[in-house]
Amino acid sequence: MVHEILRDMDNEAFRRIAENVAHYHHERVDGSGYPEGLKGGQIPLEARIMAIADVYDALVSKRVYKEKFSFEKADRIILEGMGTRFDMGLKEYYEEARPRLEAYYESE
Repeated sequence: MVHEILRDMDNEAFRRIAENVAHYHHERVDGSGYPEGLKGGQIPLEARIMAIADVYDALVSKRVYKEKFSFEKADRIILEGMGTRFDMGLKEYYEEARPRLEAYYESE
């Protein structure tokens, strides 16, 4: 779908990044994700970043099937997933961004 939406866009790099984010953000660094079971650095960096952002958003947001989790619980879940679900190399960037993430979600 992303490929079709962006097919006439001249910015090849943007198109590739958008497609990678959409296609690979459910991969896990331990290789247990989908759709291709990629592992570690095989997963495009932009998708490894989006994996953290996607899960964090799902945890701290109310959904029809669950209430929102506290920031502390979401943080524990993200940190527990480092090295298996998420790229351990991104941990420091997540931790640096966490206060801004909390401020953003508090303002909603």
